[in-house]
Amino acid sequence: MSDDVQFYDVAPLGKRPPSDARITDYRVMPWPDGTRVTVEMGLTPFTEFPSIDVSILSEAGEVLRHVSLVGAMERRPAPTMWLPRGIPKGTSLIALMEVLGDEAPLQTVRVTFSVGGPIVKATVQ
Repeated sequence: MSDDVQFYDVAPLGKRPPSDARITDYRVMPWPDGTRVTVEMGLTPFTEFPSIDVSILSEAGEVLRHVSLVGAMERRPAPTMWLPRGIPKGTSLIALMEVLGDEAPLQTVRVTFSVGGPIVKATVQ
């Protein structure tokens, strides 16, 4: 009976993806009503679940909203965050995405977007 089940290693030891995930692309999607923003990130393959911080900053660098994704399991996490009330449409804000390491961020991506504005998407080099 145990001969019926075959186990395979997913990848040879030297060909496994690195344990540190990186952001490969993003889409910052402000909601048209100006109340929220969704920050979607594409991640490289990983063997250990990454931890990612996503912050929304004012142009002056003040943190308006923050979320920590600890042990993110998805390859395309997309947290949606409420924006503070009273921010006029068209106001420039910054989405800050950080893949966390033990001592310091492994990768930092900053994207400027406008409240209620168009979707901003790009590939990360």
